[in-house]
Amino acid sequence: MRKLLIPIVLILMVVLYSSVYVIEEGTRGVVLRFNKIIGLSEPGLHFKMPLVDSIKTIDAKIQTTNSSNNNNEKRFFNVQKKELIVDYFVQWKIVDFNRYYETIAGGNDVNDLILARLNGRLRSEIGKLSNRDIINDSNADTKSRNSLMTSVKDALNGSLQDVEENLPIDKLVTDAKKDPENSKTSLRAFGVVVVDVRIKQINFPAEVSESIYANMRAERGVIAREKRYEGKKTAEEIRAEATFEKTKIISEAERQARAIRGEGDANAAKLYADAFGKDIEFFSFIRSLKAYEQSFTGNDVMVISPDSEFFKYMKLKSNK
Repeated sequence: MRKLLIPIVLILMVVLYSSVYVIEEGTRGVVLRFNKIIGLSEPGLHFKMPLVDSIKTIDAKIQTTNSSNNNNEKRFFNVQKKELIVDYFVQWKIVDFNRYYETIAGGNDVNDLILARLNGRLRSEIGKLSNRDIINDSNADTKSRNSLMTSVKDALNGSLQDVEENLPIDKLVTDAKKDPENSKTSLRAFGVVVVDVRIKQINFPAEVSESIYANMRAERGVIAREKRYEGKKTAEEIRAEATFEKTKIISEAERQARAIRGEGDANAAKLYADAFGKDIEFFSFIRSLKAYEQSFTGNDVMVISPDSEFFKYMKLKSNK
């Protein structure tokens, strides 16, 4: 009996060990019985039927797929038929693990499927916009990069009513890849939704970059010349206005100076006239003294008759 007990205990331990499994946080477990989905396990400790059930662990966190993952440049044409190289990434998560497992179980790569659908939608949306619209980041503008990314995300996710769960996964995948630009298949049909779409960089192809930059330099040159012309024009107007103001101020100052001098001369003449009227003889004497002072300076020689009226007051002084 003891000999049978040990094998029985070992068998029970093996059965117990094979029937217990743990789902880690951030993942989900798809329970399969004979390769058919029978349930979904949340994080934690669970039990299964040994040798019958199997568990496929799926990452439940938000995942990121870059356009550069496959090392191929993504080229698009805008409304002006200009070729652009767009580098972008998309973040997505699984919302229906059973549907997602059915998709990958058929040998389909969800990353490739998302990129195919995303490239198609981007090609359609970028074809409606100009370079300025794509560069514009205004949220309020319906023609902007942010608006484009929101529109693409909504188109990829669709609505819950768009999910065609009755159709086989293979048919949905074929339809989505056949015409990704016009496909109406929602990514929800594959058990995933797009959380965010972001454009990281937009470049022109190397073969056309130089011509584009040359055109930009020419346009900037025209604008620079216009600005310089406007600056010179404004400077000339300011200088002309300053010259006009200067001439006006000087003319007004000279007018006021002449008026003041005239008024001063008039006052002086009046004072002289009043003084002359009071004592004409004294005024004549003062005038003669000033004349003598101005005449007898330096080594000048004067030839004049002693009897001249000029020496009138000098003769009076000598007679006295």
